[in-house]
Amino acid sequence: MKDIEHASINGVEIHNLAERDNDESLLYSGELWLEGKPAGSFRELNENEMQLDIAPEFEQTMNERIASYLQALTEDEEGAESEGELSSEIFFEDLIELELYLQAFKDGVKEGYGCLLVNYTDEGVDVFSVESEDEVENIARENNLTDFQTFYEPEHFIINC
Repeated sequence: MKDIEHASINGVEIHNLAERDNDESLLYSGELWLEGKPAGSFRELNENEMQLDIAPEFEQTMNERIASYLQALTEDEEGAESEGELSSEIFFEDLIELELYLQAFKDGVKEGYGCLLVNYTDEGVDVFSVESEDEVENIARENNLTDFQTFYEPEHFIINC
């Protein structure tokens, strides 16, 4: 099993992810890296707003990587675009989630678990460390899970589109 240090979307990584306490919600900040080089930083101002500080030499590439990811999210299986436009905050929210899930996956592997099951609900997210693929199916069936992802190996935390 190949070890990776950080989750990645289209070559963009978050390093030194930090939680920032807020009265209403949990916010994050961290360094942004692009293709292994420091490219800037981000800070969540509230649940729907992100402050980005990207070095000028990385801005165009960063914007292209974000646009490519958002384009892939809006296409359905037939390649048709769905209604509505997504903001760049979605990119960073997904990258933060991937980074958090990667750390949970690594912790689970150290404890002897084989994979991470992430279930999305209207109330939030449930995360399970699971021993085997059979156990994933049992948990999904027993809990009536319909919107979930399973991460079996570190490469699942790297997205390229």
